[in-house]
Amino acid sequence: MRRAVAALAATIAALAAASTHALEAGSPLPAITAPRLASPGAPVSLASLKGQVVYVDFWASWCVPCRLSMPTLDAMYRKYSSKGFAVVGFNKDVSNADAERFLQRVPVSFTLAQDEKDAAAKAFDVKAMPSGYLVDRKGVVRKVHRGFTAETAAELEHEVEELLKEPA
Repeated sequence: MRRAVAALAATIAALAAASTHALEAGSPLPAITAPRLASPGAPVSLASLKGQVVYVDFWASWCVPCRLSMPTLDAMYRKYSSKGFAVVGFNKDVSNADAERFLQRVPVSFTLAQDEKDAAAKAFDVKAMPSGYLVDRKGVVRKVHRGFTAETAAELEHEVEELLKEPA
């Protein structure tokens, strides 16, 4: 009986530890495929972006710092996309209409995806809004940004420039 209780306690502890493990630098990019947000076309596949430097961003219309991050990410995408930089924004709004209203005020040109049933947020273990994951050309998360400020923007641009210098 004691062994059974000890085994059960160990199993519960292991499951709890596994479920609270955040995706951090050094982790592989999760292989997520999601529908595009408010536009027709093939689903967004993160695996298809291997070979590029990728910033995966989780945002929502109700997220105040997203009003700063989205235009900043769009400017970086426009500046560096020809060098192999991609941005994928996963929307966390419950209603697509809320996201669309936000995008009318803050338009972006990078890829946007719906995070249906929070599948992507769970795979990345998103802890704050916005949350961003900078991924190298080999598909490894190199930096995690939680929240967004002007300082984050400068730091992120430097990180992107450095990763773009690395070979695929």
